[in-house]
Amino acid sequence: MHSRCKSCTYCTVIRYVSLGDPPPTRKWKRPLVMGAGLALTASTVLAIQFAWDRSGAAFFAAISSLVMLLGVFGIAVSFQGCDTCVARYLGRTL
Repeated sequence: MHSRCKSCTYCTVIRYVSLGDPPPTRKWKRPLVMGAGLALTASTVLAIQFAWDRSGAAFFAAISSLVMLLGVFGIAVSFQGCDTCVARYLGRTL
């Protein structure tokens, strides 16, 4: 957990997911993580629905479920995470 944030529940998890120093925080990163998480979740739900009807697509559905968890976690971080956690989850950008 970083020194400015004492109540963030995602700091310990994000520290294991990201590597290196935290990137700079920007105001546009939180809506970007939210939009990317929503798009990723919606597309994987459609992919799971497509794979559910096929008999040989169980592996594809399992991988899609794991990717969907990343999207849902991104949505949760964008809602409740601190600015440093959002910047770390998004990674090094501009």
